[in-house]
Amino acid sequence: METTAAPNTVKSRALAAMDAVEIKVTIRPDQELRAERAMEVNEDTAEVRVLYFYDTPDLHLFNAGVALRARLVKGDADDSTVKFRPVEAARISRDWEQLEGFKLEADCVGDRVVCSASLSTVQQRGEIDDVAKGKRSIDQLLSKDQERFLSEFYNGPVDFRRLRVMGPIRVLRWKLRHKNFPRELTLEEWRLPTARTWSRSRSKCPRRKRLKLKRNLTSI
Repeated sequence: METTAAPNTVKSRALAAMDAVEIKVTIRPDQELRAERAMEVNEDTAEVRVLYFYDTPDLHLFNAGVALRARLVKGDADDSTVKFRPVEAARISRDWEQLEGFKLEADCVGDRVVCSASLSTVQQRGEIDDVAKGKRSIDQLLSKDQERFLSEFYNGPVDFRRLRVMGPIRVLRWKLRHKNFPRELTLEEWRLPTARTWSRSRSKCPRRKRLKLKRNLTSI
């Protein structure tokens, strides 16, 4: 006989495999200016990143819980990432955890806890731009380890010929401390190609402190 674990039990198992969790709060468009003033940030002080995602026109990978992303980082190394969300943390082999660029994370969004696993690798300058311009194929952004990671956790082969470049998305990012919050905060503003913006605030903490931290974050 099969039984379904209670939601709290599933959540506890998910968190048990994590060293820390990340609390995320999405800021409504009508609150963005208020949030920026409260955090005392502006565009001049932001870290600038440009993101590209790769998927089919009908978002087949996204709907399967897979994200293929490339990131241009001003003043730092560019990178590409293969990410699965959600994942069962207990089923992730320790072999993956030994690889540079691997992350196993738990995101707390509202009352939900969602685990994700990702593997990133550095890209040389110009390689991501060449893919966006059609001068380089998307699959060339993946390392051998990323290809193996994708094949192990994705059900079926990925037809890279069907994938499209989605972006660019310009991201403004701030890391800061706030007088009413005990931990470092990260504030991001995503500027989409459609001219819409999307903002969120997030912070990492030990598992046992996640509920208190979430209350503090939403009260700022």
